[in-house]
Amino acid sequence: MLNEVKFIKNIGRFERARSVQNAKFGPCTLIFGENGWGKSTLAEILRSLTQNNPSIILGRRTLGADMPQNAVLKFGTHNVAFENAAWNGPRARILIYDSVFINENVFSGDLISPDHLKNQYGLVVGEEGVRRIRWIVELDDDNRSTNSAIRSAESKISAVIRTIGLSTLGLDDFLELEDDPNIETEIASQLSQIQRAQRAKEVKLASVPSLIPQSTDIAKIRELLNQTIDGIAETALNKVRAHIAAHKRDSRESEMTHEAWLETGMPFVVSENCPFCGQALLDRTLLNAYKGFFGQSYRALSVDIKNIRETLNRYKNGDYRKKVFEIYEQNSQRFQYWHEVGQIPLPELESPEALVRRMERAANELDNLFVRKQANLVESIVGSDVESALEEWENGRNQVADINKVIGRFLQIVSDLKESIDSAELSRLEGKLSVLNAIKRRYDPDIVRDVQSLESLKNRKREIASEKARLRSELSEISRKITSYLGSEINQYLERLGAGFRIRYHEPDFRGKEPSANFDIMIREVPVAPRGRAESVDKPSFRNTLSAGDKSTLALALFLAKINSDPKLNETIVVLDDPFTSLDHLRRQFTAFEVRRICACALQTIVMSHQKNFLRLLWDKIDQQKISSLALQAGAPGVTTIVPYDIATATQPRHITERTQIEEFLEGEQHDPTYIRTRLRTVCEDFYRKGDPALFHQAASLEEIIRILEGAANDHPFKGALDELRDINEYSRGDSHAAVEGSPVEDTSHEELKAFCRKVVELTRGM
Repeated sequence: MLNEVKFIKNIGRFERARSVQNAKFGPCTLIFGENGWGKSTLAEILRSLTQNNPSIILGRRTLGADMPQNAVLKFGTHNVAFENAAWNGPRARILIYDSVFINENVFSGDLISPDHLKNQYGLVVGEEGVRRIRWIVELDDDNRSTNSAIRSAESKISAVIRTIGLSTLGLDDFLELEDDPNIETEIASQLSQIQRAQRAKEVKLASVPSLIPQSTDIAKIRELLNQTIDGIAETALNKVRAHIAAHKRDSRESEMTHEAWLETGMPFVVSENCPFCGQALLDRTLLNAYKGFFGQSYRALSVDIKNIRETLNRYKNGDYRKKVFEIYEQNSQRFQYWHEVGQIPLPELESPEALVRRMERAANELDNLFVRKQANLVESIVGSDVESALEEWENGRNQVADINKVIGRFLQIVSDLKESIDSAELSRLEGKLSVLNAIKRRYDPDIVRDVQSLESLKNRKREIASEKARLRSELSEISRKITSYLGSEINQYLERLGAGFRIRYHEPDFRGKEPSANFDIMIREVPVAPRGRAESVDKPSFRNTLSAGDKSTLALALFLAKINSDPKLNETIVVLDDPFTSLDHLRRQFTAFEVRRICACALQTIVMSHQKNFLRLLWDKIDQQKISSLALQAGAPGVTTIVPYDIATATQPRHITERTQIEEFLEGEQHDPTYIRTRLRTVCEDFYRKGDPALFHQAASLEEIIRILEGAANDHPFKGALDELRDINEYSRGDSHAAVEGSPVEDTSHEELKAFCRKVVELTRGM
């Protein structure tokens, strides 16, 4: 149990708070405190302790104070201290009903939020359920971390797989590869086969020898030399020849030169003027002869002769020689390559020099013949010189054919060799090598460690899934049992409290990260969802169907049902801070009965209230042997004192009247100033006698109280009031004793009296 609040500093309302010597807590402790005098702060200190949550206290630092926060509470024989922003000592099990409980678990203002329903579910399922919820949340966090680690591990291994160069190998395939103790030997063997296959691939793509280009067929040459132009009239021929002969400057000029010039100009004959000199043609006889001579047959034969001469000139100017020697040199290298690769015998070929010279001579002789032909296209070129030149040309062509036969036989052998090579073999061998390399890499020590880590993570993921399924199953079972029972209990409380509604619990909502409570408010058997949008004022909702008293009743019923179903209630301290807020007389009576029942079951019950009459109601109903009554009072400037409190006496009409009359005088009520001045002493005397009855006897006068305090320990909470008490005593003693020089008289000003009244009211807060 909580036995004593020994010291509080810089926490909320308690700038400094101390208990007097005999201010002890009991099994059922009633605490009176005016509004704003520290009841909620005390509840928050106990909440911080039971939850081991220093932030609750850190957020309640006394404003304007810069000293460290401290608190010392005594539980049984142990001190529990808050210092250096942490709790030290054993943690008590404490359940607290106050505005924080309501705002966190039931409603805030007029609304029930998703967080309220989540917190309420945790409240409903109790410590065992909450432990499972937290476990599930931790597992979810663990699962997210595990998934992230799995993705990272898989990405790392996948990067290794990409370096192997086997596009068809996926992550799962890689992981399933079986170890091979002979992998190095197999890789070496495979490399050897690949080298051979690579050589074969090279052979498949290697260049082959080329054939020697064959010269123009002799029949084509003979035909051109023998060809004449049919259809040219005798008169046209004679006129053209005579005209050309007449215009030759000397005998060395070729008629062909003139014919070519005339032939070029003939397409320009499009008018009556001469296309050569531009003069008018009065006699067209010669021009008509030109047209007959330079017809289509003439032009066709002229082109053929020109082309054959261009061909023959390639022999004469060395192009043919260059080409043949180039082929011979290239073939020599290729013959040697294929000889080495395919063991093909080298062909026996003579130097091409004799062949080239023969072709060049023949080409020169033939070109001379075609010069003659070109000079006179209409005549056939024949004779022994023609036959001699054609024979030489044909002999050269036959020599080329013989050489190409030799090369052709070699090419056939090469072709057969290439056909015998399987082009797909290398690809197959390289694929197999990639697999072998993948196996080797798969079982390298670093990859083995990575794979083991990945498998461990996957196993953990499976364990998490299994554990979550088990916990959810257990949580569902707990939820079904508890929500069914709790709904019935809450409705019993609501009925006894005279509420005009009941609730209907459903299976919890397991959507989202944490489960939520799921219930309807039943009014006249019409379900009203607890949640509703704040702006939806045109529809029934929690905010517009329940009064303030009904909402407080629902919160109290939920708390009572919860604690009375708690199997560890006998180990629990129950704290109620103004539990009757917004409750009418009937509900206050019910609350008093429930507090009495809690006192009989809980380890300890602490009820705090600002209303003395409610505490008197509890006092009258509870076993007097269990009750301790305390008050949060002043007693000295800046100090809160926790003192024994006589509720029975405090609720007697006379006591209430005396201090109340001082307060009324301050508010302007017309009371006798002399009477009010005498009450300054009696109110102070009554306050301090009751504040520390162990220090002050029941008849102690104000003078005696001052003398006793002067000799008291420096840390006594009333010590700081000495100066104020001396002033009050000096001011008011003239009305209680014989006249003393300098004492106040009847005509003392109201403002002066009010100043002393304010001092007394501030010193005696919490009476």
